[in-house]
Amino acid sequence: MHRMLFEDFKKIDPEFKITFACPAKYHYAVEDHPYIDCIKEADKVNLEDYIAYYNTSTACVKYEIKKAPLSGKHRSDIWSEDICGVNLTSHEMHFNLEKNIIEKGKDELTRVGHLKKEPRPSVILCPVSSTPSKDFTDQQLEWIVKKLRHEGCHVYYAHNIPINKLEELNVSAICGYKIKEWMAIINAADYIISVDTAGFHLAGGMKKPLMGVFSHTDGKVYGKYYNFILVQKHRDDGNWDCGPCYNWINCPISKETIKPCITELTQEMINEGIKKMFIRWPKKKLSKL
Repeated sequence: MHRMLFEDFKKIDPEFKITFACPAKYHYAVEDHPYIDCIKEADKVNLEDYIAYYNTSTACVKYEIKKAPLSGKHRSDIWSEDICGVNLTSHEMHFNLEKNIIEKGKDELTRVGHLKKEPRPSVILCPVSSTPSKDFTDQQLEWIVKKLRHEGCHVYYAHNIPINKLEELNVSAICGYKIKEWMAIINAADYIISVDTAGFHLAGGMKKPLMGVFSHTDGKVYGKYYNFILVQKHRDDGNWDCGPCYNWINCPISKETIKPCITELTQEMINEGIKKMFIRWPKKKLSKL
């Protein structure tokens, strides 16, 4: 989501030299951005070298907790308006992957899924978040895989380590890749189905056919600038008085389960989201690969 900031900063003055500081392992996620001049490790920056600097590391959590349950600002707008004093006119992420990286992503998706033997539309699941309460349950993973295979799709999952349930279901694994390779593979897929995690925002910024599945954080806010299908029990739909609340730790249901919002999503709700995704972006007879 930080990628949405820099175009408008450059518009203020094209002569600005913009440095983005983040942990080294994430540099690959932004090094292709056309409006970032320099990337540095966050803990090695000398602030005295800069005319102005802004710390965005805790602003969103503070804002969302303070405003919850009606936390209406997208995180890019929290950073830009509340921290940097800039109103964004564009929320483009400006992905600019090199052609050879894009082709490698296509080749790897084909290789992992054996699509040369049987070309089919490809769907990548991003089922795990850094917050366990946002993750799909094993039962939901079974529902999703069954539905997608019934629709004639080849199913993959993307995570940094293997997921036992999806291995049991013989789902092709996108594991162990560097960030740039992972970005290229997401770019090559026909569809993405993701919980509230990096894969959701990457696919949204790349304008991929996307279904986002949300729990206690508000998918209508986090996905405000993406074209996607939302699956979530949401107060705006009149079917959930309390949510999304941003405060699952204090939810009475959380005393019984660590996934109080996700577990209330039924097979029918998830299948309806997949159906809507294929209606908005009709399946091709063959994968574009």
